[in-house]
Amino acid sequence: MSLVTDAEIRLQYEVERLIFREAYLLDNRMFDDWLGLYLEDAEYLMPAWINETTLATDPNAELFLIYFPTKAGLDDRVYRINTRDSYASAPMPRSAHVIGNVLILGGDQDRIEVTCSWTVHQYADRKGPRSHGGRYDYVLERGTDGLKIAKKHITFLNDRVDIPLDVYNV
Repeated sequence: MSLVTDAEIRLQYEVERLIFREAYLLDNRMFDDWLGLYLEDAEYLMPAWINETTLATDPNAELFLIYFPTKAGLDDRVYRINTRDSYASAPMPRSAHVIGNVLILGGDQDRIEVTCSWTVHQYADRKGPRSHGGRYDYVLERGTDGLKIAKKHITFLNDRVDIPLDVYNV
C-alpha cells in the first residue's frame, strides 16, 4: 500500500476545483467565464453510440452529438446563446450539474488526464424536468495562469435524446 503524497493531494484538489468551477459557471449561465477555462485549441466532443457498446471515434466520418475541434466553436455557441439566436436555448432551461468520482488517470503536473462521472438535472419550461448523465474525460494542461481544459470528451449514457443538447445541459 502506498501513501498519498502532499503533491498528489494538492493536484487532486486543483483538478477537482477546475471541474467543479466549470459546472458552477454553466449552472449560473456565466458563459464568458466558462470559456475562460478552455485553451484556444481545446477540443470539445460528444460522440454518438454506434451500438450498445461502441462510441463513434471519428468526427469526420461518424455521428457526433457535439463536436468543436477548437475553442472557436465554443465561442460561437456562447455568442448564439447570449444573443438569443439559438432555438435550443429559448427559453434557457435551469440546470444543476453534479460531478463525482473525479479520478486522475495519468500525466504529470503540466498535462493531466482525468475522468469523472456527471449528472445534469434540468428543468425546461416546455419539456419539464429531465435528468441525464455520463462520463467526462478531460485533458488538462498547465499554463502560466493555472490549469486549463485542453480536451473535453463527453460520454452521454442516455439512449434517447428528447431535448436539444447543448454545452450547458451535458
